[in-house]
Amino acid sequence: MKKIINLIAFLGITYPYGILSGIIFWILWAFKAIRISHWKRFPYWQGNLILASNHPSLLEPFLLPALFFKEYLFHPLKFAPWSTPDSNNFYNRWYWFWLRSRVVPITRGDVREEAKSLFMMRDILNSGGRIILFAEGGRTSKGETFLHSKKGRKIRELKSGIGWLVMKTGAEVLPVWVEGTDKVLPNVQDRLFTWPKLGGRITIKIGQPLRFQKNSPYLTKEAITQIIANALLELADEEE
Repeated sequence: MKKIINLIAFLGITYPYGILSGIIFWILWAFKAIRISHWKRFPYWQGNLILASNHPSLLEPFLLPALFFKEYLFHPLKFAPWSTPDSNNFYNRWYWFWLRSRVVPITRGDVREEAKSLFMMRDILNSGGRIILFAEGGRTSKGETFLHSKKGRKIRELKSGIGWLVMKTGAEVLPVWVEGTDKVLPNVQDRLFTWPKLGGRITIKIGQPLRFQKNSPYLTKEAITQIIANALLELADEEE
């Protein structure tokens, strides 16, 4: 029964919302409010994929699914990406009900619940799904320990859960670097949202996909996580 309810919710609410948000995204791109670099690197029509992005603001969970718009439009059940938001921000509150059919909520700080979320993501990837994952474990601005690129850009130390997922599934990882979203939707202490600021430009850089062997005897989850972090920082420094 739960699967049927989720299917109805997805086709009746989530799918139309995805189409609308995708149209808005590409209108903003047409008017140069959003710039996409290295678009040819994007792996179309591919399952078992993790899109790994930095997380400067609360806009990325709404923007990045639109990168899958073409596949989502024509094959929504197979190619719609799964989002992985903080359960307190974008899942538990009743008014986010329309997102729940394509969401793996993460309860940060609860080891048992985080493990459940990882197992669910593993199953999605093993069945050919795609997941958008912010492996910093929250917005960059809320971190305490950072990794820095050669040009001074920074991310929080990534959580090793992404390395575990890659080990268990052999998923391909697509690094994506986002800049400017924190200028359009600033982070405000003790508030989830604030009013957006018009006129800013958002840049999305697409990196070279990373491929790993499933259950490799040569790589630990920590090593895989570090490779992904390095790829993100190198991408941050790339010219547009």
